[in-house]
Amino acid sequence: MKNIYIISLVLLLISGGCKKETSHRNDTVIVVDVTKENYPHKEITLQDFMDVEYIALETSDTFLCQGHILAVGKDFIVARNQIQDDAIFIFDRKKGKGITKINRKGPGNEEYAIAYQAVLDENNKELFIYDVIQNKIMVYDLYGKYKRHFMRHKKDRINHIYNYNRENLICHIDNDNATSDKSTFLLLSKQTGETVHEIAISYKEKKSMKIADNGNLLMLYPYPSILSFRNHWILSEISSDTVFQLSPEYNMTPIIIKKPSIQSTTPETFLFPQIFTNRYHFIGKVKKRNDFSTTNLIYDNQEKGIYKYTMYNRDYVNAQKINIAELEILNEEAIFYKKMEAYKLVEAYNNGELKGELKNIAAELDEESNPVIMIAKDKKLPSKWLR
Repeated sequence: MKNIYIISLVLLLISGGCKKETSHRNDTVIVVDVTKENYPHKEITLQDFMDVEYIALETSDTFLCQGHILAVGKDFIVARNQIQDDAIFIFDRKKGKGITKINRKGPGNEEYAIAYQAVLDENNKELFIYDVIQNKIMVYDLYGKYKRHFMRHKKDRINHIYNYNRENLICHIDNDNATSDKSTFLLLSKQTGETVHEIAISYKEKKSMKIADNGNLLMLYPYPSILSFRNHWILSEISSDTVFQLSPEYNMTPIIIKKPSIQSTTPETFLFPQIFTNRYHFIGKVKKRNDFSTTNLIYDNQEKGIYKYTMYNRDYVNAQKINIAELEILNEEAIFYKKMEAYKLVEAYNNGELKGELKNIAAELDEESNPVIMIAKDKKLPSKWLR
């Protein structure tokens, strides 16, 4: 029997009971007033709240890779080219040495048409590949040997999929049905692909971060609907005003509430979590205009306030700004990564702009090398900051 958790809009009444009128955190819930524009500004340095490492992916005739990272584990990195060709590369996590190159592209039952997303399961030594074209999940060992696959219902297309635990995957089902009144998240068995649990976030009216003209898609603003944080999962749906935390026991707790409601704002103003760390929660506020006007915010768990911010990487002599749009979510031991092109690092090295580990790595590169991958892991912070 599936366990179905429907989150009622009654939870939105929590926001009405908050006393302060500006953005703040009330006990364990962050309340954000999206009509507010004048946030204080904060400068933050990545290395102050994240542990940062750099991995230079081995460059050889076999391992020529553009460095689009699909998954990062404790021992392995899974990557493919930015263009959708047939290759999946597995590299050693510590040294970046190429381990194996998998090529299972094709029309057969044991093959994929496109490697859209991947889940690395190091405990079971398996690789799950989501093929968005055939709407199926392929399962291989870490050397590309076929093990099994699961076909998805034609209407149940996945837009995010991650490693939930040893037995299950977690995914978000993409639903563009305007008559739908809920957003669905599924826990899938790794062995059979069957639904183990179903979680839903309800809302009044379906909203979309797509801009279309006469049915032709002009612009799409992607957002992360699933984030991993402290052995919990953060689930969000843009048509709802509440972001939830899912516990290992499948309890849903509000963690962010937006006001006024998305159902009443003009232009529509969306709010969603971008990255969660122990010190800072990164939050995106987006107005649905032709350019999707975006305000990037952080909630500071130490100072209990919301800020606009500029983030820097201090592994440059003159600390370099980091654009959050260049960061890709991983939801594993590593929270996110950033691809760093070799030719840019070579130029920065020659100009004396690098220092520390990044300088040493760049000294060994040439302009044709594979990218260097910056991986960020959360620092442990005092328990008094953690709620």
